[in-house]
Amino acid sequence: MAQNQLAKALEHYKVDSGKTSSDIAEALGVTRATLWSKVNGNTPINIKQAKQLADMLGISLEDFYLIAPNMEQ
Repeated sequence: MAQNQLAKALEHYKVDSGKTSSDIAEALGVTRATLWSKVNGNTPINIKQAKQLADMLGISLEDFYLIAPNMEQ
């Protein structure tokens, strides 16, 4: 199964920034397991977390919506 675009973007971010999954999860106030559940579309991503992730990735919130698998409405 191919990785989704958000997972790929986060992997690139981790390599470029030297951050770990734990660092990203901590910044969002969630566990690593919850982070990856959100990234893989199993748990909705709320707007606050979407904004935080978009900022980390250096993309607009609009672009984030295009790559996120499961955004809360």
